[in-house]
Amino acid sequence: MRPFERRYIPKFIQSFVENTSVYIIMKDISPFTLHQLAQIWMKYQEVSRKFSNLVFLDKINSDNFNNLLIVGDTHGDLNSTLRIVKPFFDGKVDSILFLGDYVDRGEQSYLNFFFLVCLSILWPERIILLRGNHEDLELNLVFGFYKELQNYFPINREFQAVLALVNAIYNLMPLVAITPKHSVCMHAGIPKSIPPLQLFEQIPKPHIGYLKISDKKLKKELFNAFIQVRWNDPIITSLKMKDEVSYHGHFYYTLEEVKQFLELNNQKRIIKSHEDIRGGYQEVFSDVLYHVFSSEPYFGQIKKAYTIHEEKIGDITLRDLDFNIELKIKG
Repeated sequence: MRPFERRYIPKFIQSFVENTSVYIIMKDISPFTLHQLAQIWMKYQEVSRKFSNLVFLDKINSDNFNNLLIVGDTHGDLNSTLRIVKPFFDGKVDSILFLGDYVDRGEQSYLNFFFLVCLSILWPERIILLRGNHEDLELNLVFGFYKELQNYFPINREFQAVLALVNAIYNLMPLVAITPKHSVCMHAGIPKSIPPLQLFEQIPKPHIGYLKISDKKLKKELFNAFIQVRWNDPIITSLKMKDEVSYHGHFYYTLEEVKQFLELNNQKRIIKSHEDIRGGYQEVFSDVLYHVFSSEPYFGQIKKAYTIHEEKIGDITLRDLDFNIELKIKG
């Protein structure tokens, strides 16, 4: 396994990452005590506070992200996640960017979520976790993670404490990352206002901090960006009305709006996840908007899932979950 980069990491975190697959068969037995989960949160807080909600990957470390794997939704599918990270452990890629939605729907949301958080603690300058729309306790109550946590922590006072720790981690996850190849990576899509990227840097960490902003106009603008970057969907056809909402209940965005956003921010393309209806991969708008989904199989909706591989010298390629090349996306 690749050497750990951080010193003074509790041994239980290292041990969990090295032996995660063991816990798949140990149903409802937590690999962590409540005290250990609090330690994980404290370590993740140290890592995440170094980054704003807009992360320029080449500014973290100019070398680490020149051989980058970009990963879509994993939704509690630890088996898919373990396949995805193997090339990183084996040294075939130098870094991984996850686009959100680590929990809900799958059977191992708890293990999947904390495995990824632990990875980011151990390799803080190589593993980046963006926040998706399912990193939200209200959705977790409906889509499974909430109930799964109750199974692990049946005592109510412990359960409430774990919820608070999970929510605290959610609120520290960045929202947008820019790769060295000028790909704008986000969970869902661009806000309707078509903002400059710097707007995301103004969103506070923890995210809940927007409530303390006194300027009402700015507060609304930041809140809208925070929600829409995790929820908005692309639409291939023209809009019937300017503010037409998607099947998720949030805004659609068009090819023209994508082009405006990229031109405004001097970037080349958007890579997003979020929509299982688009399958494991789709080039939504030629050359400028790509969708990737990384949980396999996924409730009959996705039989084969993918990741996107960016290298400094070479093509942008589509990979399956075992790192086999499927096709060239961009030269």
